[in-house]
Amino acid sequence: MGMGASVTVGYKYYMGLHMGLGRGPVNELVQIRIDGKTAFDGSVTESGQVYIDKPKLFGGDKKEGGIKGTLDVLMGEPTQTAPAALAAMLGGTVPGFRGRATLFFDGLVSAMTPYLKTWKIRVRRTTAGWDGEAWYPEKATVVLAADGDEIHAMNGAHIVYECLTNRDWGGGMDRSRLDDASFRAAADQLYGEGFGLCLRWARQDSVGSFVQTVLDHLGADLYLSRFDGTWHIRLIRDDYDAGTLPLFDEDSGLLGIDEDDNGASAGAANELVVKWHDPLEDEDRQWRERNLAAVQSDGQVLSTTLDYPGLPTVELAGRVAVRELRQRAGSLKRFKVRLDRRGYALEPGQPFRIRSLRRGIETLVLRAGRIEDGTLDSATIAITAVQDVFGLPASRMAAVQPSGWIAPDRAPAAVTARRLVERTWRDLAMTTDPANLQLIDPTACYLGALASKPTGLSLGFALETRVGTAAWTERDDSGGFCPSGLLTAALGVQDTAFALSSGIDLDFVEVGGAALLDDEIVRIDAFDPATLSGILSRGCIDTVPASHAAGSRLWFLDDGLGLDPSAYAPGVAVQARLLTQAGDGQLDPALAPVDSLTTAQRQGRPYPPGLFKLGGASYPASVAGDVVLSWAHRDRLLQADQLIDTAQGSIGPESGTTYSARLLRADTSEVLASQIGIAGTTATLSTTYVGDVIAELWSVRDGLDSHQRWRHTFAHAI
Repeated sequence: MGMGASVTVGYKYYMGLHMGLGRGPVNELVQIRIDGKTAFDGSVTESGQVYIDKPKLFGGDKKEGGIKGTLDVLMGEPTQTAPAALAAMLGGTVPGFRGRATLFFDGLVSAMTPYLKTWKIRVRRTTAGWDGEAWYPEKATVVLAADGDEIHAMNGAHIVYECLTNRDWGGGMDRSRLDDASFRAAADQLYGEGFGLCLRWARQDSVGSFVQTVLDHLGADLYLSRFDGTWHIRLIRDDYDAGTLPLFDEDSGLLGIDEDDNGASAGAANELVVKWHDPLEDEDRQWRERNLAAVQSDGQVLSTTLDYPGLPTVELAGRVAVRELRQRAGSLKRFKVRLDRRGYALEPGQPFRIRSLRRGIETLVLRAGRIEDGTLDSATIAITAVQDVFGLPASRMAAVQPSGWIAPDRAPAAVTARRLVERTWRDLAMTTDPANLQLIDPTACYLGALASKPTGLSLGFALETRVGTAAWTERDDSGGFCPSGLLTAALGVQDTAFALSSGIDLDFVEVGGAALLDDEIVRIDAFDPATLSGILSRGCIDTVPASHAAGSRLWFLDDGLGLDPSAYAPGVAVQARLLTQAGDGQLDPALAPVDSLTTAQRQGRPYPPGLFKLGGASYPASVAGDVVLSWAHRDRLLQADQLIDTAQGSIGPESGTTYSARLLRADTSEVLASQIGIAGTTATLSTTYVGDVIAELWSVRDGLDSHQRWRHTFAHAI
């Protein structure tokens, strides 16, 4: 409301950003988080443009701004062309960026600081971007539930298949060189197990190394068959009937056992930590499994750690940890066995049985590893094998233990405790320089909003107002929440001690400040935040003391008001809504309740008199004979920003102020006696009526009555 030259306190920063995601196309863009805050949350499945409207994502113009502008999603289709804005920004001949998934944002990126915040983009890719049609698309996507969201992981068999066959970046094999039946069987089993991976290949190692990483995650073997010359994949699982496996003994093909390496359990790991990656939060996490029997036997914890960054859920990480712990239990038996030609059908990863009564081996299931067929003059087949314990368990051994920690609520919530008020002359005097204060039109009406913090991490609120059906206009984007609490007991018109419950931000209460209790403004003379109790003075500024019920909210006003700088005419119904600002952005306007207040020219009205008495007494129960009213002057101009309570003596009066008084019958409101235009501080009203009457007293200036008037009921006698 002041006048003078404007001052630049900061800048908004606009920028065009072209961001590469990887090879395209991808199936879906689902989320964009910037500096840990969600700027976009939805689903984009084809190239197109979306509009991001989060200008207050980082706190608005008075903090670090937000994000507002157009986002072109470029999936990288074969016919893709660069958007006009991107082409103009780059200049010259601009490619279409085909085969690459990219984003182009053009608009507001920050305020007050030129430094860009980190963008994290979450995309899904399982069937898009293949070299030709996606193989076996029905089982390519493994949907996993996690923290109330969905993870669209890729079937591990599909990852291996694409790495081997993609001619642009993979092995470039013809699909006929892969055994379709074994790959489909593996894809079916992994799909049924819910074993999907979220794994990024940045081409920092060879595609062969990446494939081996995937196989390690899955617990699988990839081998070239000696029989059909195609590549097969075999999942190492406990999915067989041991009685039907091929059996080799001294009478059926077992020629000998050259090595019998039975590792001792001492020194073997009895605890295994699997590191996995949460794709929803983009954070590395870990899961721990222990062999409690081994820990007790060893007398100590012997831990080892494995990295499986493609595991997207704690459930999968736990199952893989159990699988790996079994392998490292220290009791695995390793063999190198020699078979005759009857062992020709064995292939890598295949389980089989051996029996050697001479060695005391009744029946043992082994898993084939390296197979050596020997030479033309030897019929011996040498197989390096280990005892089979590699099946993927159906569940974890340990359950996820609740941490007791509850994630903080960073989402903006609607303000439930709130109130619209018309600003007083004191409010204006506190926020306007003296010269401009005198230029304020006495008929102008100004609004403010009080709000109590809806959640612990709410930062502030934006105040939007409108008149009638006009468009909403933001009036204040940095409204602060007001400390408040509820009266634990009723407060009479002369009571000064109070106690509160359900307090919010009461450690910010300042002694000597103003507070609002229902429609009465009071001054806080003492307050103990430990006991939530204090002392107040009554009837300040343009209000008079009133009774207040238990549960009434006491608002501590100073520095906790959202301001609307617009000047309204008297009698205008102004609608307002408060948009909470929190860590995750600003409240959706559709979720904000709408309040309304009709303006009444409050700041221009004279203050009501103070020190009101009847017959020299405050609030007497009865009066006999003539009713003598007395009071003290008040002057809004002289009082300015001071908090003068009703008990203080005369100040002023403001030029042109007079007083009016009257007596009313309490049962019918019939006027029994009245006086107007009183210039002094006393009045005598006479009546012969016997019974309950009401005495009223108020100020008048320039045809305007004071915002409130004194009103007391008592018994009258002759």
